[in-house]
Amino acid sequence: MRLKYLFACLAVLMLELRALSQSIPSVASHQATTGSISSKNNFDVRVHDAQLQFAKKYLKEKLSFFQPKLGKSKQKPTIIELKIKPAKEIRMDEGYVLDIRPKKIIIQGKHPSGVFRGVTTLIQLYALASSNSKDLKCQRIVDQPKFDWRGMHLDVSRHFFPVSFIKKYIDLLALYKMNVFHWHLTDDQGWRIEIKKYPKLTEVGAWRNGTMVGPYSDQKFDTLRYGGYYTQEEIKDVVRYAAERHITIVPEIEMPGHALAALASYPEYSCQGGPFEVAKGWGVFDDVFCTKEETFHFIEDILSEVVALFPSKVIHIGGDECPKVRWKSCAHCQKRMAENGLKDEHELQSYFIRRVEKFLQSKGRKLIGWDEILEGGLAPEAMVMSWRGTEGGIAAAQMKHFAVMSPGSHCYFDHYQGNPKHEPLAFGGYTPLEKVYSFDPIPQELNLEEAKYILGAQANVWTEYISGTVPQPSANLHANIWKMTMSPEQHVEYMVLPRLLALSEVLWGTANPEHYNEFLNRVVQHKKQLLTPLNYHFSQSIYEIGLRVFPKEGELFAELSSPLVRQLYYAMDLKQDALTMTGKEKLIYREPIKITHSGLFRYSHDFDAMYNANTAVPENMRSLDYSQVFSVNKATAKPIHLVNEPHKSYSFGGSFSLVNGIHATKEHLGKDWLGFFGEDLIATIDLGQPTTVQKFGMNVLNREGSWVYLPQLIRFEISTDGANFQEVATLTAQEILACDGEVGVTLKNSVQAKFVRATAINYGMIPDGNPGAGNRAWLFVDEVMVE
Repeated sequence: MRLKYLFACLAVLMLELRALSQSIPSVASHQATTGSISSKNNFDVRVHDAQLQFAKKYLKEKLSFFQPKLGKSKQKPTIIELKIKPAKEIRMDEGYVLDIRPKKIIIQGKHPSGVFRGVTTLIQLYALASSNSKDLKCQRIVDQPKFDWRGMHLDVSRHFFPVSFIKKYIDLLALYKMNVFHWHLTDDQGWRIEIKKYPKLTEVGAWRNGTMVGPYSDQKFDTLRYGGYYTQEEIKDVVRYAAERHITIVPEIEMPGHALAALASYPEYSCQGGPFEVAKGWGVFDDVFCTKEETFHFIEDILSEVVALFPSKVIHIGGDECPKVRWKSCAHCQKRMAENGLKDEHELQSYFIRRVEKFLQSKGRKLIGWDEILEGGLAPEAMVMSWRGTEGGIAAAQMKHFAVMSPGSHCYFDHYQGNPKHEPLAFGGYTPLEKVYSFDPIPQELNLEEAKYILGAQANVWTEYISGTVPQPSANLHANIWKMTMSPEQHVEYMVLPRLLALSEVLWGTANPEHYNEFLNRVVQHKKQLLTPLNYHFSQSIYEIGLRVFPKEGELFAELSSPLVRQLYYAMDLKQDALTMTGKEKLIYREPIKITHSGLFRYSHDFDAMYNANTAVPENMRSLDYSQVFSVNKATAKPIHLVNEPHKSYSFGGSFSLVNGIHATKEHLGKDWLGFFGEDLIATIDLGQPTTVQKFGMNVLNREGSWVYLPQLIRFEISTDGANFQEVATLTAQEILACDGEVGVTLKNSVQAKFVRATAINYGMIPDGNPGAGNRAWLFVDEVMVE
């Protein structure tokens, strides 16, 4: 009995602790104390320092918003004291102590930013309590962040967003304790910041005469004039708004590449003189800033106005994806190289960045750029934002330069977050909530001293495909039973939420991937009780049913999962002997299902939905019915070995994804493609025993706008011992192109093989005049088939 009582007490204690830790990010430490405060009480917020007046106003507004509608209360109001007062437990400016007592709440920190972070925690706890008609539990929270740079980015060049939305976006960042807003203000598709000395930058550069619509591969454009910009007065207003919430705005002015909007306005600062037009489509363009002296005067004039508007000590200058083709044929640029002893155009880019850094230093500012600024030599005190993986950040830290980690694998929120078949069109990639939550900004390659140079991380929201468009019905049987209608602003929120919540907890330092399901339950609470009332649009992908396929003893199995829904159903439209379709009971999912034949596999939260397209969509369900076509062949689920590993950004499922029976779609660069950056695919499949084979196949992707090129050749070889291979078929680049990437070859006569080796030779360095010129090409590969 005593043991049962002890277990019961422990269970109650765990529930109490979970109830106390509902904030996101979760707090560093908290201790339950006795008592509670009614969420129906009025509050009297008091401050004794003028620096906390905004925090007082902000707290009162938010508490009033979430407080139940009350008449006059006879209860004395609960006093909330905000104090600037050091506490021995707090080391950092953004640290705070939140002490909730039965009759008083005290928030203190040694800096106003810390007090404000405590205010946001109290707002979250109160919103969650009041929406459930529960009391606010008494507790003492001691909390501070792990990382100094907790950032979110927004590209307003590809699609423009009004000041009202920028402020709403900043409010979201503040609520979840982010402290940097990276504002991407210029690019090829639009110049969005007023520069008084150069009015044509907004008169011309802020507007384009059409916009790409649909997938990049379609190359379709509308003819609508599109654009907009922020006046300097509007920018001052936004900067002030962010500063009140203790968020630093880091502006980005792109150079030397991504400059078409600027060159359309002032073509004299190009290498060829123009004329140019603001880009309608996405990608990388050859025309960049010339390195002649007049260009540097132009850029310095622009940056002088930028630093006057933004108090941030850090200014982002881009520095990424700069083709060198114009510089190679430009007399000014070649003269510059000769005069400064620069051996190639990469060193010329480094020269460009160093010149700009020296100017920013004269203004008391630091330069930060994308990791391409490492090429040709890093400027003396430059900071690096690592986006092409973590390698750039590692290199910078090892050179004792500060770095911000923003790898596409975990931090690109323009990637798909759910099954691409059920999502609006996105850039590509696959970055679900759980992957973001697993992110560790400090690479294992760094020692303790080097790790100090990792300031933190940020997520990037590029907006090429964020236009609020409604996705077309997919191959999913009942995809037409749900519709997604969003404004562009809601589309941004959809891509950001809930992934922002995961990143906020990672950067605060309290994420625990082993407790992901507990975090997911908090996310659902915040969606329902905090974010939806505040009118934020929220992705429903967390409610999707997870489909995981895995091999077992050479056979293929499908496992379904849904942390938020207990009962799942499935059906298989395969051969009659694959499944007897009699009664709902046999379709209840209980354990992984063996996939033995090619065909359509359907699964759902609701049985009837799989057969009745008129079934209503229940609350919180992304889609009632999901489906997956399986293509089973002799290579399916067999052991496979890769000589070269895929890039971290496109490695979902690893080598098994090449033999998992699932074909990737050309429309989506999501989870079913393996991506190799400058590497070849060399895959060996073990069929297990000597097998008669006659057909071989492989899917490869052609998406040159995304630097994804078809391979130079594809080769199939067979072996009986795994050591000695015989070539049986080779396809040239022309033959691969003719197949449109769906490569298949049939031998005249069948052969015996125990091992099959499939090789796809990477396209290599991309030549001038092509998207991604001067960079290594991507090779995207999907299913390898043997029949």
